[in-house]
Amino acid sequence: MTPAQRLASLHEAMDLIGAALERGEIDAMPPMIDAYDQAVREFCASAGASALRDGILDLQQRQQDAIAAMRARQAQLQELMRQQRQANRAVHAYTVS
Repeated sequence: MTPAQRLASLHEAMDLIGAALERGEIDAMPPMIDAYDQAVREFCASAGASALRDGILDLQQRQQDAIAAMRARQAQLQELMRQQRQANRAVHAYTVS
């Protein structure tokens, strides 16, 4: 596989990760991310990878966008958990009294 083909494959993998995130398929993401990480490491170590600077920078930006989306999703989940704890405390306060 040529470096350009490997880079295209990494972009396809990032597409799949982004789609899973958009669908909320969080449980499916860890193995996808692990495989992606390994593929990125192998790509970076391969001959000819450095010649594809623009494609690599685009991929890096896509990774940063995916990380930002994951953090936003994490913040949403944390807020839902906070609301649930608050509701549980309110229920407990009314049932104890």
